[in-house]
Amino acid sequence: MRVRINLLQSHPVKRVVGRKALMAVILTVPLIFGSCSIFTPQPDSKASKDPDQIYKSQRAKRPGLSAHESPDGNPPFWYRGQRMNPETLSSEAESPEPLSTETPTSLPEKSFSFPEIFTDDLDQASLKKAILNQLQTMEFTDPSKTERMGNLMVTRGWLQETLTSFLNLIKENLPLEEFSQRLKKEFVIHRVGKGKHKQVLFTGYYAPTMEASRVKTKLYRYPIYKLPESSPHLKLVGNDTNYNIRGSSNPGAREWRNYTRRQIDGEGVLAGQGLEIAWLKNDVDRFFLHIQGSGQLMFRDGMTMGAHYAGVNNYKFGGLGKRMVADGVIELAQGSMQGIKKYFTEHPEDIEKYLFQNKRYIFFKLAESGSPRGSGGSELVGGRSIATDKKIYPAGGLAFVQLRKPVLDKNNKIVRWEKFSRFMIDQDTGNAIRGTGRADFYFGIGDRAGAKAGHFHERGDVFYIVKRMNPGDIQPIIAH
Repeated sequence: MRVRINLLQSHPVKRVVGRKALMAVILTVPLIFGSCSIFTPQPDSKASKDPDQIYKSQRAKRPGLSAHESPDGNPPFWYRGQRMNPETLSSEAESPEPLSTETPTSLPEKSFSFPEIFTDDLDQASLKKAILNQLQTMEFTDPSKTERMGNLMVTRGWLQETLTSFLNLIKENLPLEEFSQRLKKEFVIHRVGKGKHKQVLFTGYYAPTMEASRVKTKLYRYPIYKLPESSPHLKLVGNDTNYNIRGSSNPGAREWRNYTRRQIDGEGVLAGQGLEIAWLKNDVDRFFLHIQGSGQLMFRDGMTMGAHYAGVNNYKFGGLGKRMVADGVIELAQGSMQGIKKYFTEHPEDIEKYLFQNKRYIFFKLAESGSPRGSGGSELVGGRSIATDKKIYPAGGLAFVQLRKPVLDKNNKIVRWEKFSRFMIDQDTGNAIRGTGRADFYFGIGDRAGAKAGHFHERGDVFYIVKRMNPGDIQPIIAH
């Protein structure tokens, strides 16, 4: 197999930068020691009011919160705010390094560090469904288009061939050891991640189920809106180098995109324009429907429909959890979706105060299927779909993950955590899923899926899998 790799033999640019840095230090040292203020820092009045500073301070005082489990047995974290808010995460969005035409005699060992046995803890039917869903979407993409997959550069056609070949392999129902040997022989196993241990931080998401009405009533008072102006073209994220989700091409679209949550839900600037597609009972449920990006609506006439993501305004997500901790109304360990909902149930007077601080607003469309579609256009499968940064990992990538999962009792309470491994399909993205070391795990639809997603904050191993091609065909390119 042919591989092109950067050879790290000479770095003249780095040496120049090093000399400049040394000169800067030499010139700066006298200034540092000549200034007493360096050693007597003045208090920052703004820091004490900054939610991020307060959040970091509380975490520093309670290091146990960063561990896998808190005293009550559940891992505390900032639920979906970590997925939806780019400012709470690393903003890395690396680009592949320039690729050399040199061909080394062997591959770096770290590029192919993978498990000996590939065990999957779920049923084969769900895996086949996720693969077929993705292949159906990829029929409409350009097979020659090149995409990034961590440090690999692959074509969409190659991704399709990978999924097709893997599907044929699992249909053979081979013994586990033989299956694993065939997988390593016929596919390239490429580990991805970030940091010394090359791992990926996972959070969880799901599609909530909630009661809804087609018309406004005394009980159903909170509308969800469709896009004021629909776009004639749907961008599939991960299938296009233009990193957009969905937008409006109409000239008048800018005005409504500048409306905030307070203007839309508080002042009713879109009310009465025929944009309401459903009405909900609870403002907090509506807010978390926005956080998830999709859900399942159960109408009073017995019909169930999906409320799927259609578009968004111009604002970034504003995490309310950190603000609530900064205000002292909840503790750090109460920052899960369940903890925040509990607080608002007990203090309904604070709902608008905190929800309106998040200016970002999601618009929806109704669909007969309750299962949401990922940014790549494919219908998601609970437990089989993941979301990643589509500037780094492509829609349609086949992945193998090693993580821990929550195990629930009949009341949807977590009783323990178990290690597991599983094949998954990369089919979605998130506004805050940025960089090589972040991913989001889709748990499915309903309260049980939400109980798992609401307590999921795990680091684990991720391996992308691509088909080995015949000599003369397109081969993987590895950048280091």
